[in-house]
Amino acid sequence: MKGSIVAIVTPMKSDYSVDFHSLKKLFLFHEEAKTDGIVLIGTTGEAGTLSISEREDIYKFACDNTAIPLMAGVGSSSTSDSLKFIDLALNCGIEKCLAVTPYYNKPSQEGLIAHFKKLASSDALIYLYNVPGRTGVDLQPESVDELLGENNIVGIKEAINTHDRMEKLSKLLEKRKDFYLLSGDDPSYVEFGKYGAVGIISVAANIVPEVIKQISDLIQEKNFKEAALISKKYEKLFNILLENSPGPSKYLLAKIKMLENNLRLPLVKISEKLGKEIDEIYSNT
Repeated sequence: MKGSIVAIVTPMKSDYSVDFHSLKKLFLFHEEAKTDGIVLIGTTGEAGTLSISEREDIYKFACDNTAIPLMAGVGSSSTSDSLKFIDLALNCGIEKCLAVTPYYNKPSQEGLIAHFKKLASSDALIYLYNVPGRTGVDLQPESVDELLGENNIVGIKEAINTHDRMEKLSKLLEKRKDFYLLSGDDPSYVEFGKYGAVGIISVAANIVPEVIKQISDLIQEKNFKEAALISKKYEKLFNILLENSPGPSKYLLAKIKMLENNLRLPLVKISEKLGKEIDEIYSNT
């Protein structure tokens, strides 16, 4: 999967059940913006609060209600649970799966390699996801290098935005041309593009999908100068949307009547102070 991929929020009703009517509205919103892909039930989709039956219902609903290519979030701190999520996705017709590094239990690099190799034994196409700020563990480029030998591991979403990390991953792309680097950080997407990223899994695309699509297309054309100018214009918005995500995204989507601003505990609505900051930035962008 390449291009502008939205890490879509999971809309919820006032009773905190999944709001499928609003989810359909979001699909139409992204179809109009020509979003290239949708990640279901990732971090932004409040994955940790959804039951297995809800996951299955969301996967099925998405397959039946949008033509946009789909990727299923299947991350867990348990390898066996991730495999169950993969089976659910495959049974619903979703082949591409995004697997974040197991969180909280902080496995070693050897443990991470074993975990991802086990996931790769499934029939899914696995995209690794490295975001140490949320998981407490960093999948090192050397470990990614070893995982290149697994044909079913087809890419990585990397959230570390240092030039050292980008450079090391770009060298791995030379070893395997069908392995895709995806940015996991909206503010530094253009820099990732310079190092060979072919797309982004974006939080900001929930709010400004047409902007992320435009930046993605420019990066693919290697027009980094124009892409950087647009990215700079939206930098404040990109950054504030990452604070307590998905709270800011749901706040703005509620403002434009796409969904109700409801999150499941332990997540709560953003503060009034943060809301005012978001309003000011959004109105001036």
